[in-house]
Amino acid sequence: MDFLPEQEINELLHEFGITATQDGDDCVRLEMGSQSADVKDCLCSDGQSCEGDWNCTAIAPEALVASSVECARRIHQGQTVLVPCGKWRSVFDAVAFSMAGDELWQEFDASATIKLNTRDPLLFDVGDEQILASLLTALMNDGETAEQSAFLMPAGAPVLMHLQPGGPVKLWFGNSVLADEVREAYAG
Repeated sequence: MDFLPEQEINELLHEFGITATQDGDDCVRLEMGSQSADVKDCLCSDGQSCEGDWNCTAIAPEALVASSVECARRIHQGQTVLVPCGKWRSVFDAVAFSMAGDELWQEFDASATIKLNTRDPLLFDVGDEQILASLLTALMNDGETAEQSAFLMPAGAPVLMHLQPGGPVKLWFGNSVLADEVREAYAG
C-alpha cells in the first residue's frame, strides 16, 4: 500500500475513458464516459434512486456495506487504485476510530501525514486485500459526506466504482463480462 503521484494515473484514466470533474470547492468526481462504459450499475439503499441510465439495484441499508466491499474484492485484481473525492484528510478522519485497532493501518497512517492534503491515489497491491476491505468498510460505515467518498479502479480492467457513505454506490464497467463477475456480489 503506497501513494502514487496524482499524475501517474492520468494514462490509466484516459485509457479507460474516465474523466474528472470539479464538484464544488472540495470534491473531484470521476466518471467513465458512455462510450467506455457498456454497463452502469448502481447499488441503492431503500428510498434512494439513481438518476439517468443506471441499472439500479435496491439493497437493504444494512447489506449495502457488505455488498459494496464484496464488489471491491472482486474488482481488486492484484493492483487497485483508490482515489478520494476530497482530500485524504477527510477520509482518514472518518475512518480513524474504526481503523484504530488495525496495526498495519496505524503504521501506514503515521507515515501518511504528508499526503493528507492531497488527492494522490493510494495503490493496493496483491497482499493488501484485507486492509482495503477494512478501510472501505470503515469508510462506508463512518463517513458522512460526499467529500469522504472514494473511487476504486483496478489497474488492469475498465472498471470504476464510486463508494459513497450511505450510498448510492455506482459501478461503471467497460464490458458485460466484467459486470457479470462483479454483479454476483449484489444480484438477488
